[in-house]
Amino acid sequence: MVINNQTPPQGQQSSTPSRGQGGGRKLSMGCIGGVIAVVIVLILIIIAVSVIFVPRNNMVTKELEVDKAWAQVQNVYDRRLQLIPNLAESVKAYMNLEKDIFEAIADARAGIKSAEIPSQLDSVSQKIEPQITSFIRDLNVVVEDTPELKASEVVRDLMTQLEGTENRVTVERMRFNEAVQDYNTYIRLFPNNMVAGLFGFAPKEFFEALPGAETAPSVDLELNK
Repeated sequence: MVINNQTPPQGQQSSTPSRGQGGGRKLSMGCIGGVIAVVIVLILIIIAVSVIFVPRNNMVTKELEVDKAWAQVQNVYDRRLQLIPNLAESVKAYMNLEKDIFEAIADARAGIKSAEIPSQLDSVSQKIEPQITSFIRDLNVVVEDTPELKASEVVRDLMTQLEGTENRVTVERMRFNEAVQDYNTYIRLFPNNMVAGLFGFAPKEFFEALPGAETAPSVDLELNK
């Protein structure tokens, strides 16, 4: 029996492993390229979130703060008008009140609740303001001349509340303007302005100083002492 001890040529021995090693290198490079692509996509997503969605969420938060401040403004205006009929009821035996003032107050309260921007609310307030001014001045005179009213705890309490709402109106208007200033400034900064345009966030209206506000009549609390 003849045993063939011949070995394959050297070139044939190394040909198969060489192809396997080359394929392994190609596979490794492909995997690395895929990982790099995934990392790039993730980075782009993070950038998109930070540049677009984070500012958008901040705009939503700031807009909610404006809405909250607006609700407070409406509440103090409405509370102020709500106190007038209560005071009028307390002093009706000493004052001649026209029925028109109660109808005007009811209309004004409805207008305040439906107002959506400062100019609308100011328009409603300015229509009723002359009648409120006249009532407060007449009330001060009547209380000063009437010992029973000066000693009335009900009248004193209502006048104190009315004086408080006069001050709250000024405070809440200022707080609303501060919230609007913060919101408007934020949406105008770059790149927030681009995000604001993309999602429809527009600048909001401020309250302007009311003509004659610095000389508006006030309840004279000294009359109750």
